[in-house]
Amino acid sequence: MSKRAETNLDEPTRRRLVALTGKEPVSWQRVERGYSPAERWRLGFSDGSTAFAKLANSPATAHWLRAERAVYTQVGGPFMPAFLGFDDHAERPLLLLEDLSAAYWPPPWRQGDLERLLEALRAMAKTAVPSGVLPELERDRGRFAGWLNVERDPAPFLALGLCSVGWLQAALPSLLVAQDLAWLGGSELVHGDLRSDNLCFHADRVVLVDWNAARRGNHSFDLAALAPSCRLEGGPLPERLVPGEGALAALQSGYFAAHAGLRPIVDAPRVRHIQLRQLRIALPWAARVLGLPAPDLAWPERARARLDAALEEGELDEGRWFEAVEEVVGDAHLASADERVPAGAPADAALLRAADELVLDASGDLGRRRALLVIGAASAWALDGLSQVAAERGSALDMDALEPSARLAAVARARWPERAARIESGMLLEHPPRRRYDVVVAALEDVPRTRRREWVEQLRARYASPEGRVVLRPERSGGGPRPAQRLAALGLRSGGELERSLPSGLTLLTAWL
Repeated sequence: MSKRAETNLDEPTRRRLVALTGKEPVSWQRVERGYSPAERWRLGFSDGSTAFAKLANSPATAHWLRAERAVYTQVGGPFMPAFLGFDDHAERPLLLLEDLSAAYWPPPWRQGDLERLLEALRAMAKTAVPSGVLPELERDRGRFAGWLNVERDPAPFLALGLCSVGWLQAALPSLLVAQDLAWLGGSELVHGDLRSDNLCFHADRVVLVDWNAARRGNHSFDLAALAPSCRLEGGPLPERLVPGEGALAALQSGYFAAHAGLRPIVDAPRVRHIQLRQLRIALPWAARVLGLPAPDLAWPERARARLDAALEEGELDEGRWFEAVEEVVGDAHLASADERVPAGAPADAALLRAADELVLDASGDLGRRRALLVIGAASAWALDGLSQVAAERGSALDMDALEPSARLAAVARARWPERAARIESGMLLEHPPRRRYDVVVAALEDVPRTRRREWVEQLRARYASPEGRVVLRPERSGGGPRPAQRLAALGLRSGGELERSLPSGLTLLTAWL
């Protein structure tokens, strides 16, 4: 038992635990989990038993703990942790529950986890909850009138950079109508705050925690609440998890849209960021299922630019930069219905095909079987298009992918199990290649600016065969330096440059070494 743990569990709390349980706590460990500021502890007692304790440390958390205690005393089922006791206090109520530290807490989601959860939610929804025992979900409708709040004051939402003023003005009428049509009524048990951090898999049970927002109503509300966070963690598209629920998609996206841009919550500083990340998924979801155009700003590019600036100014170290870039890039691709195209980018089949053709054009002679490696975000999806174009040209490429995002790699392996062994995930600049390749396709932007020459040299020395090529992933012409010029700025001489113009007016460029 650490000195810190001994110091943190104060003597008044220890005496309250003895009075509540009749047992002496002999070990305690702070649990850093959740978004509220409530204290969380794993406790060990003199008789060998364990428990999980939550202690309020603000008026809001005190209210939430009392509400949660009321649910445990009125509703029960295998989907809830065992209720072990409650000690009220003017400022620091204490809730004691079953210890679930040995359970499995996603993410990542293992094979079959989501199916088990859905089955448990269907059973939970059938739990009898008499009228008057829990608040009615319908009475919370005002709390979820997010698009109405955005209409009144759009500035905080627009400041997030997910869409333009024009997009919002065009989409808002449909979002407002759909939000009002969301069905919240019914008599089913609703958890009310379902995310992966509020559920676990314990032996043969699926257990949900943090029940302070439980309601009676439409149980599909829980699935719609889960859908954005589940997608962020590599799960299915929200519309596959909650099919035919455009109104609930509008409701959920509106809630995040109205809150993510507000000032941080002093007692819960991480909440706004997770609301923003869920909005990145929920807004395109609502647009798709309501038949609206996709949100029209390429927010990932601006987010990447801010991260680059933060790294150069010393606000981030390199390890945190890679983590933050993965978050942005992974979120952007998972927000799209086509994981190969990040949110805000033109989802044009002709553009994708032109990029594949340009890569193969830059790869040299493909008259024989060649080993090719694609590195970077959504690289596993690129294998499909490249193999198709190569086959049309009479070549059968031997292709692998190195995906910096573990989330995207997991999604790709689930989608193409026959290709799973070909899809690796790892930290760029550190991940050792499994072999040497005739063609290596990569992007300069995947590593910090100060490491780009080193990155290209590493690709040539460690990944490419002695006679192989390093091909830059095609990029859209935007008036800036061309690929060969960017290589020259790094002191590297390209072996050539290619471009391709599309009927849409876009021009794609690539270069190779």
